[in-house]
Amino acid sequence: MELIFSSKYYTSYQSSTDRCYYIDFGHKTVKISFCQLLSLRYKAKKMSSIEYIEELLTHNDTVLLALCDNQHLILFDTLMVLDFVDFIKGTFAMIELNDTLLVS
Repeated sequence: MELIFSSKYYTSYQSSTDRCYYIDFGHKTVKISFCQLLSLRYKAKKMSSIEYIEELLTHNDTVLLALCDNQHLILFDTLMVLDFVDFIKGTFAMIELNDTLLVS
């Protein structure tokens, strides 16, 4: 497995032999496909909106995120949500950069 990106709480890896990705949430490592990673990016974009963050800060302090067709449930607090959004952005930036370097 090759390290893609790491943040304070999360780490992403890519496996060339398995043709999949792994996300380490600290207490749990989840194997996901690229399509599932795209789904996570969509969820992270929704979580990064101002309205979502205001709702999180005023009413709830936690978020329950379902991954891989509800096979995995991850509980986030506010700081973990913000880090998760940056983590997903960084992971996709590194995947794109790696792809650009391989094509060149």
